[in-house]
Amino acid sequence: MTRGWSRGLGLAVLLAALGAQATEATSPQPAWKGLLQEQIARARRTQPQAFLRFTIAASRVDALDAKKQATLAATAPGLRALGPEALWPMVERLAFPAQDKASLPMRESARLALTVGMVEAAGALRDVRLAPLWQEMLEAQDTPPPVLHAAAGALARLETLSAANTLIALSRQEGPRGEAALDALGLCRRLVATRALADALEARPDRERMRHIARALGDAGSVWAWKTSGVKARAEEGAVRRVAAEALVRVYLKTDGDVRRAVSNALLRVDAPETPALIDAARARAEPPQQAELDALSERLRRNPLR
Repeated sequence: MTRGWSRGLGLAVLLAALGAQATEATSPQPAWKGLLQEQIARARRTQPQAFLRFTIAASRVDALDAKKQATLAATAPGLRALGPEALWPMVERLAFPAQDKASLPMRESARLALTVGMVEAAGALRDVRLAPLWQEMLEAQDTPPPVLHAAAGALARLETLSAANTLIALSRQEGPRGEAALDALGLCRRLVATRALADALEARPDRERMRHIARALGDAGSVWAWKTSGVKARAEEGAVRRVAAEALVRVYLKTDGDVRRAVSNALLRVDAPETPALIDAARARAEPPQQAELDALSERLRRNPLR
């Protein structure tokens, strides 16, 4: 009786496992992946040479990896040089990884460099259809930190409110994922993203994070970046640059050394019209030693070499 019961239980467990595998295998993929597959198939029909050129470029990554002087080989420049036609070959490799390992670079470091380069090159094209792909990479538990940073940057460059809110939510997490999202917020150049950075700076994190946030605020409010054609929320420029300047001036006297230098550098990049008045207001509330420090900041702003 006991033996029969055990056999029956074992068979039930086996059938349940097989059923789970079958369900997993037949579960439908997200709709956005189906749309990407349609675009890839269309590109294969109309631009087959783009896939060949990408394959040739990818085959050279092992050689780049062998000669690298940094942690990762710089693959993005070569991929960007392929032009916008390389978008769908790269998306195919990223969204639908090849099962044939022979088509991949041999070394793990080369495979990582290729992935980062593809995300950076594809992200630079700012195609909103790829937002779910970037978000999937950011939310996956096994995404390496360099890919997290590249995917966060790609999502940020879309400059949509959805992208900004996704990055803000992720930036509240601890670890590499949160750090990547926080660093990328400055590339989003939306008011909600800049306010999130201002709040993060006001919270006075450790020195390294303060440098990163200051740089991100410089990215968000950069007067030169706002002059480029790729900016989407142009109506928010004045508010973004003002919020960035306010946050940076507010913490200036609370910092020193390399952190203060990062804050002042960001102020020069933002160069908001309100900055002199913000410094004057801070000076009126400061003690004489701090007034001298603010006078030095005013003089540096007056001689801003970035103008």
